[in-house]
Amino acid sequence: MFTCSSLITLYLSHWVFDKGLNIAWNSLKSLTLDLVELEADEIVILLSSCPALETLELSFCKVCRRIEITSSNLKRLTLTYPSEPLSGEYDSLEIFAPHLKHLDISGELGDFKCMLVNVSSLVIARLTFSMCCITDYWNKEDIKQDSCRDYHQVIRNLILDHLQKLSYATELIIGCWFAEVVLMMKLEGVMLPELRCKCLTLELLVSEYNLYGIASFLQTSPLLESLNINITFEYCDSPCQLEQSYFAEVENINLPSWIPNTMFPNLKNVKIVGCGTRCLKRWSEEGFCKLFELSNFLLKNAVALQKLVIVAKRKKCFTCSENCVSRHLSQLAKKLLDSPRLSTNFVILYQELA
Repeated sequence: MFTCSSLITLYLSHWVFDKGLNIAWNSLKSLTLDLVELEADEIVILLSSCPALETLELSFCKVCRRIEITSSNLKRLTLTYPSEPLSGEYDSLEIFAPHLKHLDISGELGDFKCMLVNVSSLVIARLTFSMCCITDYWNKEDIKQDSCRDYHQVIRNLILDHLQKLSYATELIIGCWFAEVVLMMKLEGVMLPELRCKCLTLELLVSEYNLYGIASFLQTSPLLESLNINITFEYCDSPCQLEQSYFAEVENINLPSWIPNTMFPNLKNVKIVGCGTRCLKRWSEEGFCKLFELSNFLLKNAVALQKLVIVAKRKKCFTCSENCVSRHLSQLAKKLLDSPRLSTNFVILYQELA
């Protein structure tokens, strides 16, 4: 198998690459490794043995501190981490891939840090991995306040570096924790790099803090044409004391004062998709008001807006036996129909999907 010249797609799970193994996959274009441990020299040998490789997926793999991809053929890298926080010898991973076009990182990283060294050709980036406070993994009584603050500072520096490295990507898909970190950086007066993306997708849990994070993203994306907000109505873990101190600062701030004098000259399409496995009857009225405030803000400041689509993905709740998601989002659509808008060529569409 290791010298099969006609092999095009390969999936290996629980595999160990023997030292000195001769590999010659000259035609291989897609390789998925699941629960495989790789050292630095093994990655170099593996990639050099697959000169035609276009897609590499590492799922739940323990890899060395650095992945270096120099081949101009390999365009897509996917990293998936387990639902439990990573632990072990390595606490960080560097990615050096100057020719990469598509990067996808998902899962639960815990206090593991994935660092982007060179992804200068990246077009699409999907960063939906989770990074929670250190107090979520250790006994809160054993964690000193300074340790919590230092941990958040490391995460903020990491996110700021990610945004700088991804500033030229044309499409970004971002997870909920990203928006909260952006919110905290803005409260500290940190200047965010200008993003050149034309399509931005945000996968969020509903909270007013995420909505303010969205607004900060929009302020740094002057070329944005399409905005997708995928909302999951779930219950978030209780924030740590440091996070609570930041969130308290925005309780009485409205969006116009949060990002004043902001216009969206190129924004044409907005899509809000709501789904969830929890009953929406327990969703706070404050959360709904903030979602309306954000949507209304876009109508007033997007001169080229053509379409706003609101989609309710679940019709009937298994808990309350009512159409609670549909009820809230249809109410949002009705309120927006009566709201003033800057664009003269604009429609609002509401859809329900099973």
